[in-house]
Amino acid sequence: MDCNRHASFLQTNLNHCAGAQDLLLQSLAQWQVHVAVACEPYFVPPHSNWAGDLDSSVAVVVRMGVGPPLVVIEKGAGYVVVSWGEYTIIGVYFSPNRSLAEFEIFLDSVRAAVSRRSPGPIVVLGDFNAKSRAWGCPVTDGRGEAVQVWGLLSGLSLLNMGTAHTCVRHNGGSVVDLSFASPVVARRVVGWRVEEGVETLSDHLYVRFERLPSYEDQPTEPEERTPDVGHATGELRTGREPMPNWRNCGSSMELPSELYNWP
Repeated sequence: MDCNRHASFLQTNLNHCAGAQDLLLQSLAQWQVHVAVACEPYFVPPHSNWAGDLDSSVAVVVRMGVGPPLVVIEKGAGYVVVSWGEYTIIGVYFSPNRSLAEFEIFLDSVRAAVSRRSPGPIVVLGDFNAKSRAWGCPVTDGRGEAVQVWGLLSGLSLLNMGTAHTCVRHNGGSVVDLSFASPVVARRVVGWRVEEGVETLSDHLYVRFERLPSYEDQPTEPEERTPDVGHATGELRTGREPMPNWRNCGSSMELPSELYNWP
């Protein structure tokens, strides 16, 4: 899709749940979302509007009949890179059960993928299982620090705003689903939000945002957001600017076959 056109995005984690995956597809149709990134999908259908990573831990899906075709650029373990018109969309997932050293190697691979597609319009969405005050967590862990450095080196802007939990469980919640974009995309993003109160059949909520066409004006009132903290200087930064030189499972329900692109 041409970046001068409106585009809507959604991301979530489906926890390998069939019902959650069906509900996601229903929501894409109902809300007319163009692109979704689904971490831990129930399965990745072998169809032209789906693209998964090497181990089926994350997938990008576009709504059928809307916009340009989805083209796979590259894939690795835990990430998949696709082009959708002028956009490069990267879906990522990293398990909370793996080590920090493995996580840093993973981030290096994703950063290299981002570099190969720069300086074009890039969106990186996924469940990083990393915590930082920069995106609304009460504390910053080792993975959170690693992601902040990764964002710095990748030239990306963090889109997350506020402190609403993206993952909600009986013993509490967390903010682990992160949205990043290159500056050319980030400066036109509006309406980043966590869809609280919307059923997902997963312990992760839906995250949604839109990217305005370049000829449309930004909102006159800037959106309030969680401040970003520069890794090197600790300087507080606000707005969608890149940090300097670097932002119970339900049963399956019946849905129209075109959502899956069944033959």
